[in-house]
Amino acid sequence: MSEGRSVSTSRAPWDDPALYENLRQEQDRLRRRRRHAHATSSKVPEALDLRLLAPAATCWASAWWAVGRDGSAAWRPVLLLAAGCAALAAALVVPVLRFRPPRHRADPRPGAPEQDPQTIGTISASLLVCALCAATVLAISATHLWSRQRDPLTMAVASGQPVTLIGTVSQEPRVSATSRSTLVITALDVEQVEGRPSSLRATVLADKQWLSLPMGTRVQVRTRLRPTDPGRAEAAIIPKRAGLKVLSPPTGVLGAVTSIRSGLAQAVGAQGAGGAQGAGGMGEETDVWPPGARALVPGVALGDDHALPAQVREDMRTVSMTHLTAVSGQHVAIVLGLGLAALGVLPRRWRALLGVVLLTALVILVRPSGSVLRAATMGAVMLLGVVAGRRAASVPALCAGAIVLLLTDPWQSRDYGFALSVVATAGIVIGSKPVAVHLSGHLPRWLAAAVALPLVAQAACGPILVLLQPSVGVWSVPANLLSEPAAVIATVSGLLAALTFPVWPAAATVIAWPALAACSWMVRVAGLFAHLPGATLPWPAGLTGALALGACEIGVLLLVAPRARRALREGLRRLTRLTRPAHGRLAPWQRPEPHAPGASATHRLESAGTRPSWRRSSSSAPARRSSPTVRYRVFWSRPRPRTRPPRSRASRPPPTSPTSSTPSCRPPCSASPDSSTSPPWSR
Repeated sequence: MSEGRSVSTSRAPWDDPALYENLRQEQDRLRRRRRHAHATSSKVPEALDLRLLAPAATCWASAWWAVGRDGSAAWRPVLLLAAGCAALAAALVVPVLRFRPPRHRADPRPGAPEQDPQTIGTISASLLVCALCAATVLAISATHLWSRQRDPLTMAVASGQPVTLIGTVSQEPRVSATSRSTLVITALDVEQVEGRPSSLRATVLADKQWLSLPMGTRVQVRTRLRPTDPGRAEAAIIPKRAGLKVLSPPTGVLGAVTSIRSGLAQAVGAQGAGGAQGAGGMGEETDVWPPGARALVPGVALGDDHALPAQVREDMRTVSMTHLTAVSGQHVAIVLGLGLAALGVLPRRWRALLGVVLLTALVILVRPSGSVLRAATMGAVMLLGVVAGRRAASVPALCAGAIVLLLTDPWQSRDYGFALSVVATAGIVIGSKPVAVHLSGHLPRWLAAAVALPLVAQAACGPILVLLQPSVGVWSVPANLLSEPAAVIATVSGLLAALTFPVWPAAATVIAWPALAACSWMVRVAGLFAHLPGATLPWPAGLTGALALGACEIGVLLLVAPRARRALREGLRRLTRLTRPAHGRLAPWQRPEPHAPGASATHRLESAGTRPSWRRSSSSAPARRSSPTVRYRVFWSRPRPRTRPPRSRASRPPPTSPTSSTPSCRPPCSASPDSSTSPPWSR
């Protein structure tokens, strides 16, 4: 009786209520710890989608080489290379079609392949896309070069004789003063050359008679044209002392844009709003705002910096703040963000359609340039994703926008504005979050995120800026950090004032006050940091200086970021694995990786109705048997079911009553047979 009572009253260790109470307390502690954990350390970073990076780089390199060709037969080698790329693409079609991706799902269990089946591809497919992009951009460039050589403007440059041009001024004239001379720089969209139609553009380097011509004015010019450097989008240069005759004032779309721009200048009281536009900033010394603040408002809001004083322009160039007067992704993000937020009640297709309308109106208002077109194409790609209901991805949108823009206008590949816009955006979308995570260990999170944006943008644009100006700005990051909030205020306030002035000028003047205050702050910040000791450091010019600065930035990154060093080692290891001489297809047909040390055969069992994750896949059994590309054959048989060995009668547990607390499962392996807490049958 006593033995039976001891059997019924003894309990297994897992039946102890204290064990579950301790487990519950431990889970509560972990939950509270995760609640107060650092956001950047608890959130898993998103994987970068770099599939369009190689095609975008191929398009850029092909267009850069093609538009740099000079001569009457420059289109022939470009067309031959396009045919070669097309032949390469045709040869790559067969290996791409032979590729059979695995049809199983991703397996997170131990011993399973690390690759996600949905992301496995072949090098042949990547080469095929790159070859198609190169062939397309080269063919388009060859077409442009062929038509350019037969344009009347190009023939007039080659003849060297004085000709009569009729065209429209497409840029606001601005003054460029040097120690030797003063030039008025603008652009002319040529319509006729000696009565014959033309579709090219000419750069105007003229005297003061062009200074009073607003954008959109139709003129007649009589001069001897000069050739431009190879690779320039403009086909000719109109020098000084050219005969000028005004045919008509601004009309149409350019006339409306000119009136909106002049209205914003009048709203902020900028000099030259209604007349002499080259005197921007003169007489502002007696104003409440600092010199150049009124002229900077149209520059930040609309990209119209023609009236900006030379001193302010030089200070902003010293501290790398000239991007504030170039319309780019910030304007597109602000306009689309506010517009789509206001249209949130509409279906996503209607919101995307109205977003395209807003984007087109913005491009027309600020005038298309390299940075504007890059931001517009990227925004259009993201709006297309909104229509399709796809998740927003910045890197694919940037690459797709660059490809579309290069296919439309190959001469953008040699535009510094386009290059700076692309590399700055790429640096921000790729490197801002990792840099913010690294800085958050030393700074508050909001400050780390704010510092990361100008830091990565300046690091990305540094090598290209050295090509323009052989110097490195020491105070560029703090100057841009202090100016970015003011730039957002100036952009929103300036755009609202520009659109309000044609309807209500008095209200536009009041709306422009925040923009004036913000631009005054930016002018003071630029002047302060530009005159600090060591504001600029001399640096080697040309390609050598750009490569040296890039190498220094990579060295600093590897020195201060251990994660970057690990990523570099991992990338080199994968690159070495890919460059090994091997036959056959990619990962699904290579030798399987060894299983984890603790993985057993049960971990590799598949659920019913699924294929093994490590088994090679093909369309049919005969195709698998006849496939010449499979090097390693894998034979798989269904594992036998596990059976429990029979027990003898002496080893069976004694019968218990239904009310007994004896568990129906076996005790854990860690329970000792001699312990007092073990079940009775193990004693």
